[in-house]
Amino acid sequence: MLPAKDFAQVNKKEIIALSSIKVFSTNEIITTIPTEQHTFLKLQIGDAYKNSLMELFGK
Repeated sequence: MLPAKDFAQVNKKEIIALSSIKVFSTNEIITTIPTEQHTFLKLQIGDAYKNSLMELFGK
């Protein structure tokens, strides 16, 4: 199990290290992880995880 203070689940399939989050909005997380298209990896936030992420980031 991953430590809750360092990681968060953003949707049904994906868990992310909090240190790799660059931008957080209500629908999407932009990470510091580069992609092959020379942009940063974007993750969609699942409805079931929005509230816990908002609490985590104090929004």
